[in-house]
Amino acid sequence: LNIINSVEEQEKLCKRLTDDNIKISLIPTMGNLHLGHESLLKASINDDYRIVSLFVNPLQFNNYKDYKNYPKTIEKDLKILKLHNIDCLFMPNEKDMILKTNHDIERKLPDFANILCGKFRKSHFQGVYSIVKKLFNIIKPQKAYFGKKDFQQLLLIKYLVKECFKNTIDIIECETIREKSGLAMSSRNNKLSVKQNRLAALVFNELVSLRKYLKNNNIDLFPMLREEIIKKLSKQDIKIEYLDILCRNNLNTPTEQDIDINIFVAFYIGDVRLIDNIEI
Repeated sequence: LNIINSVEEQEKLCKRLTDDNIKISLIPTMGNLHLGHESLLKASINDDYRIVSLFVNPLQFNNYKDYKNYPKTIEKDLKILKLHNIDCLFMPNEKDMILKTNHDIERKLPDFANILCGKFRKSHFQGVYSIVKKLFNIIKPQKAYFGKKDFQQLLLIKYLVKECFKNTIDIIECETIREKSGLAMSSRNNKLSVKQNRLAALVFNELVSLRKYLKNNNIDLFPMLREEIIKKLSKQDIKIEYLDILCRNNLNTPTEQDIDINIFVAFYIGDVRLIDNIEI
């Protein structure tokens, strides 16, 4: 495993690979790798040259404490990367990534970046956009792998690729990996106690019931169902931040004719914020 910390060195390596017609795949992470990340590593197994980036992006945190407390498990992460025969780990330092970045602060993100997580985490998506764009510029991958759990982020990345890279990067979408209970895997799950973990799984159960109901009934009933679910979960000390049904290709409000619909949720268990979505 080749570990690179310098932006300049990474650019040189990628230029050499590209000149030799070796196709580069990128799997961007913030470290603290779990089975969700491993599914991305597995999906890329037959690619020419695989680079994993590990960078906890301060620009996408709207809470400094949350950023500082983000779990770091570098020894474990290295073992996982070696196990999956990853070719290169790009672990840049913060200064290189932040100070020398044109932060696109003036860039108007698409409207869909202002709802769901965008509504509650101001400037989060600006931060994601800036750093992923920078990673793409440094590494110039042919493919990049992202999970569907961060669905809104996935749409933003596709928008970025269209706007800035003329659709020359193939974005590979990977399914959400879940714990046995149904809870979506997340680096934040290890902040939950055993009891909280069980509670978090209740949210997924509600999403599954809701999907079943909406498949067989009118989506106009959703606002009423949403209120019931929020009330029911709040009795278990689960605070719903948002619960919505939206078209999955553009996050528009669905009409009767729309068939590509997802249910989106963000919720708090104690002070741990989790997100999930499932297709209807």
